[in-house]
Amino acid sequence: MIKIGVIAANYSMQRIKEAEPFLQGQCELVPIPYYQLNEIKELYERHRPFVHGILFSGPLGYLIAQKEVEFDTPTYFLDMTEGDFYKRLFAISNANKTLDFSRVFIDFINEQNNFLGLKEALPEHEFPHYMEIDYTYGIYDRMFEKHLSLWQQGKIDLSITRLGNVVERLNEAGIPNVLLLPSTESIVERINQIANELRITSLLENQWAMGIITLAETDDFKEILLHKALLEFNQAQKTLSVIQKKNGHFEVITTFGELKQMTDQFTHCAIHAYLDQVLPFPVNIGWGVGSTLYQAKTSAQNASKAAIAHELDCSYVITENQDVIGPLGDETCIHFTNTVEPHYERLSETYGVSVLQIQKILAVLAKMKSSELTGEDLAYHLGLTLRQANRILNKLEETGAAKVSYKKQEKLKGRPKKVYHIDFGTF
Repeated sequence: MIKIGVIAANYSMQRIKEAEPFLQGQCELVPIPYYQLNEIKELYERHRPFVHGILFSGPLGYLIAQKEVEFDTPTYFLDMTEGDFYKRLFAISNANKTLDFSRVFIDFINEQNNFLGLKEALPEHEFPHYMEIDYTYGIYDRMFEKHLSLWQQGKIDLSITRLGNVVERLNEAGIPNVLLLPSTESIVERINQIANELRITSLLENQWAMGIITLAETDDFKEILLHKALLEFNQAQKTLSVIQKKNGHFEVITTFGELKQMTDQFTHCAIHAYLDQVLPFPVNIGWGVGSTLYQAKTSAQNASKAAIAHELDCSYVITENQDVIGPLGDETCIHFTNTVEPHYERLSETYGVSVLQIQKILAVLAKMKSSELTGEDLAYHLGLTLRQANRILNKLEETGAAKVSYKKQEKLKGRPKKVYHIDFGTF
């Protein structure tokens, strides 16, 4: 069952617990109460490994935690919907017929949340007091002081707050107050939505992932050393469920979730780095992801071909959606799709360059955040020779997709470098 850790102050925790019977066993809520904001970091890190997701009772705890911890676990917060807000305001107004909203302090409306639409609902002279919120430690004290100051100055008759930890102090000071929390219906709807997202994520995380590890030149001794190194890596990391020797290469099997961890979200390959360190010869790795083992293996084979075709030993990944990422951990790493879409086919026909080359060129431009590149840029990022890169650019120039915008002279001697402006038009 999906487990959701709930980090909340006491008042908010009570309201969330009221919603639990309506969840109909869709998920399990794990209460994680806090009393001081400085407890949040430690509570988050302690409970994170044991739940599928973390839910904060409001934006305060979420934004404070966001500054101090990495959200490795899916993390959410409950917010006040405009529907809940106006229902409660109507109830408050109905119970206090003479209430003047210009004499009310609402401590959770501000420019960040567009005043929950209240600017459009009330004229300026009837608008309540508010305060821009700084989501940092000490907010409870600062907010209470604001409530108290307005009350002592005779400017307000009622305080409306979202901060459960302020309520007790307001009561002690004799300040009439209302604690506004999301309705039970909104909480149930939000938790069910989160549970569904986590369920889908869990399925994705458990997809098959296969790695194909190849040597440039194979012999029995190198294969023995490679096998030993893979076993040693897995003994330390425990991320591979299968390591098997095939004809001329090794196949390793893991899950998509484990692969993301091993590659730090596809930024570098831990296995490749380890093998590069302990082996006296280079290897290439192609990773494939799929909902079936066959799909993962097919993608791994294609990723392996991409790694082998690169100038240096490296790792590539092809995801279930046929996104190609690689070479991992290298400055030349680019991200493009392996899916042949109609508009890419039209561009290929128009400009006389393969669909794959067009996708790679667009990926290089996206990485460089420019519409201009040189032959050296293209060769560097695609692992081509300068002659191959220039041949592609010359073809694009002939067909109108590239224009020489200027020539770059880096040294006094030698031929200047052409800088090409790439424009495939609208598609």
